[in-house]
Amino acid sequence: MITALGLGGPRGVAVYPPVVALAAGSPQVGRTTPRTHFAMACPKCENIVETQNSPHVIRKCEGCGRELRMREPGKHGIGFEVRKGDQVVIPKGWLKLSLNPLKGGGRFTRYGLQWFAAMINLDDLPAKKGTMLAELTKLEERCDQILKPSPMLEGLDLENPDDAEQIMAKVKANPESLEWWALATGTFLSFARHGIEEKDIEETMWAVACAERCRSMMVFKEHLEEVIWIGHSAKRVVDLLRTWDGNKENGDEGFWQITLKENAYAIGQVFAVPVVFVKDAAYIGGMNINKENAKLVDYLFSMESSREAALVEIKTPVTKLLGRKYRNTYPVSPELAGAVAQALDYRETLVKNIGTLGQGSGQSLDAFVPRCVVIAGNGFKELDTAPKRRAFERYRANLKDVEVVTYDELFRKLEVLANLFSLTRAKKD
Repeated sequence: MITALGLGGPRGVAVYPPVVALAAGSPQVGRTTPRTHFAMACPKCENIVETQNSPHVIRKCEGCGRELRMREPGKHGIGFEVRKGDQVVIPKGWLKLSLNPLKGGGRFTRYGLQWFAAMINLDDLPAKKGTMLAELTKLEERCDQILKPSPMLEGLDLENPDDAEQIMAKVKANPESLEWWALATGTFLSFARHGIEEKDIEETMWAVACAERCRSMMVFKEHLEEVIWIGHSAKRVVDLLRTWDGNKENGDEGFWQITLKENAYAIGQVFAVPVVFVKDAAYIGGMNINKENAKLVDYLFSMESSREAALVEIKTPVTKLLGRKYRNTYPVSPELAGAVAQALDYRETLVKNIGTLGQGSGQSLDAFVPRCVVIAGNGFKELDTAPKRRAFERYRANLKDVEVVTYDELFRKLEVLANLFSLTRAKKD
C-alpha cells in the first residue's frame, strides 16, 4: 500500500474530505474512457462492490484482468488505498469550489484563495484588442445564464418583448438581488453596442465602465457576499473579547447584564450541551398580591434537546471570590456565597411555578432538575497563590446544584473559539 497523502486539487486547492492518492498512475478528473467488459467475474473480484460517484481508483483484477472502479479504505479508514498501476479518478462535478467554506467541496490553501479570486474576477478579461464585440457577447450570455433560470422570473421569456415590462418590474422590486445586477450589466452592454455602432467613443467607454462595475457586483453577490457576512458575524466574538480587555475592572453589574444579553451565545459556552436563550430578567415567581417581591433571574436558558431550564446569575469581574485568610485557608466571600444562595432560591421558586410560568408565552420549558450557574469574579487576578486556588476549587467542587464560573474562564472559552477560526485581536499594551 502506498502511504496515504492528501490529494491536492487544482492550483492550490486542497481536497476535503482527505483523499489518498499519488501512486503510479496520474489522477484523472471526470474520466470517460470505456471500460473493458468481461462475461464473468473471477473468484478474486466477484465480491468487490464498484463505485463511480466518489474519488476512486481503476485497478485491474489480478485474476481475470477486469478493470474495477473501486475505493478500498486507507489506513485507519482515512481516504482510500492506491497501489502501483492504479489510476486515480476524481468524478466530474465532485469537487465544488466556493469561497463560502460551507458550500464548497474543497478546502482552499492561501494560494488557492488567490487563484480562485483571480479566476472569478479576471476570467472574462479580454485577451487582446479587436475582440470587443465577442467579449460583450460572452458577458451578455453570462447575464442570461443568471436571469433565465431565476425563480424570480419564472414563466417570463427574456427574448419576448411582451414580457419586458414584467421582467423589469420584478427585478426592480429586488434591487438587492443578483438578478438586479445581471439586468443592469446587460442594459449597459446594450448601450456599449450602440456606442460602437455609432462610433461614439464617449458613450462606449461610459457604458463599458458601468457594465464592468455592475459585473463586479454580480461577482460579489455570487461569490463574496455570504463569506463576507460570515466574517462580520465572526467579528462579534472578537468585539466581545475586546470589551472584556477594556472592562476587567468594571464593577457595573448593569453593564455586564446588557453586554451578555446582547451576546447570549457567550453564556452558552459554559454549558456542555446546546442551549437556547429564553429571556433576561425572567420572572420565575414570588410575587405577592401587591405585586411585590417578584423574583427575576438574570438569564433564563433551556437545554435545546430536553427543554430543561437553566438559570444564570451574574455579578461582576470585580466581585470577590474569597474572604480574608482564616488560619491556613480562605473562606468563600460573602458576595459569592450570597450569589450562590440566591441562585438556589430562584431554582426552588422556578420548580414550584414552572406549571404556570409558560402559559401564553409560547415558550416550552421544563424544570426537572434545573441547572444553575453563577458568573462572578476574575480568578486569574485574584487566585494568585496555590492556597487561594485550592480553597476556591474545593468550594466550587463541593457545590451540588450550582456551577461557579469566573469571568476570565468565560472569556477564555471564547478566545479558544476565536483561535479556532483564526480570529485575533490587537491587545492593548
